[in-house]
Amino acid sequence: MALAPDIVAAIAERLAAHAGLELPAWVVEARATARIAVCGCTPSEYVALIDRGRGAGELGELLEAVRVGESRLFRHRPQIDVLLEVVVPALRARGRRAVRVWSAGCAAGEEPYTLAMVLSRALPEHAITIIATDVSADALAVAATASYPRAVLQHVPEAYRDLLIADGEVVHIAPRVAAMVQLERANLLDGAAPRGCDVVWCRNVLIYFTADARRRVIDRLVGATVPGGFVFVGYSESLRDVAELEGMRANDAVYYVRREPDAHRRSRPPTLPSLPPPERRPAPAPALLPAPGTTVARTPPAVRFTAAPLDDVIALRGNPAAAHVTRQLSARFATPGVRTVAIDLDGAELLGDDLAPVLRRAGAAARTAGISLVLRATRTGARRWLARHGLDGDIA
Repeated sequence: MALAPDIVAAIAERLAAHAGLELPAWVVEARATARIAVCGCTPSEYVALIDRGRGAGELGELLEAVRVGESRLFRHRPQIDVLLEVVVPALRARGRRAVRVWSAGCAAGEEPYTLAMVLSRALPEHAITIIATDVSADALAVAATASYPRAVLQHVPEAYRDLLIADGEVVHIAPRVAAMVQLERANLLDGAAPRGCDVVWCRNVLIYFTADARRRVIDRLVGATVPGGFVFVGYSESLRDVAELEGMRANDAVYYVRREPDAHRRSRPPTLPSLPPPERRPAPAPALLPAPGTTVARTPPAVRFTAAPLDDVIALRGNPAAAHVTRQLSARFATPGVRTVAIDLDGAELLGDDLAPVLRRAGAAARTAGISLVLRATRTGARRWLARHGLDGDIA
């Protein structure tokens, strides 16, 4: 059953008002269609239901259905490397024996338990507290078991496997590690946020918020971080325009440091280089500029498709890996001054299905950061791939 656009818009509006979520229309339609079938009502009746107080329970069920909870232990290795090579030495140098971490949007607990394993091994003499919050009661129920399918072991480095206890087809996080994690149900938009955190970890959450909600959430993340503390977000997310944070890069990872409140900032390790300035590119040819006095209509930043020459191009070649494209986009988005980023798909011999969600997330991140993300595809194969994944709406 296909839902009418006005029904999808009404449901999306309710999700935005309730949780600040700004989801792709296809996600809203797919999840709402399933919930409507469960409720046994018409689409119009469903909209009326979740718009009333008595529909709070169903609204919660819909939120569970649309939430993005994909994760795994040790999933984001470049950022974990930064945690070990940059953050841990900085925490040790401060001389305090307590470390406080906020894992915001923790899903089923894989990220906070990963942080607990890494920090407990790297800082054995420190008292480590990890506050893990999520809006999903179902996800937190899984996290509370501190248990996962045995298959997760393939992602865990050998050096940390002694912190997992195998029990048939299930592995349990070692009790002394699990005890470092405090699970709390919380919406990032309301309620009290943790304070005094040395590290704030909030990956792949901001891209699903409306612009206003995103600003409010960022204020909470910054407010939770101590001066000199560290903030980590997803590869396709950017905090480069947040005045209180300084963007940094180490190898393939981008992260942020809360600025000191006074002019005499605490010295930082030499491994914390500032992000390089954006590459200067030649100005467009005069023939492409509008005549003096001409009014040019401006459109809001969005994912667009065009064959025109572009400023900053990521040219895909061969069989591009989704993780590699994600890192490239992350680096572009985090560079100060960037306003347009283009992805040229024509040089790719094989475009995998796992690349499509990367481009969708990048589009959402670009819109919230005020960047124009442009997809360029002129070859028939590339255009067909875009059409198959619903990314062809604006091809010029």
